[in-house]
Amino acid sequence: MSERQRTMPLLGVVNAEMADIDPVAVAGCSHWAQAFRLCLRQSRVKRDQRSWADLLGMSVGTLNTLLNADHHTKRGARVRHLDMDLVVEIEELAGNNAISQYQQMRKARQLHCQRGQVSPEQELAELRARVAQLEALAG
Repeated sequence: MSERQRTMPLLGVVNAEMADIDPVAVAGCSHWAQAFRLCLRQSRVKRDQRSWADLLGMSVGTLNTLLNADHHTKRGARVRHLDMDLVVEIEELAGNNAISQYQQMRKARQLHCQRGQVSPEQELAELRARVAQLEALAG
């Protein structure tokens, strides 16, 4: 039996479900480009930038520009935006929801960069909810 014949049945156990990324890792992102890099780093299938660019129908230069959009913040710099229609495709290819999680957490003001804008009462409520969640997992 060849190696290929032995590994083919294993393809049936590959999980095609979209996975959430650790919320702490996502909360550490302060820009969508960081969430984009996290999404690609946590991809189920490891790909180089050329492969990602080809799959997304863009040049490697354009992909690099998007991945590093948070590094180009000086005044007068060209604004770089991720095409929101690509988010679903990127996440499906990566097998995770990092960019969507980032957007949801940003809207809910749950990112670390937004902590100064959260009231102590809200932070305490979030911590109590997290403790209850951990206790439910442990017990």
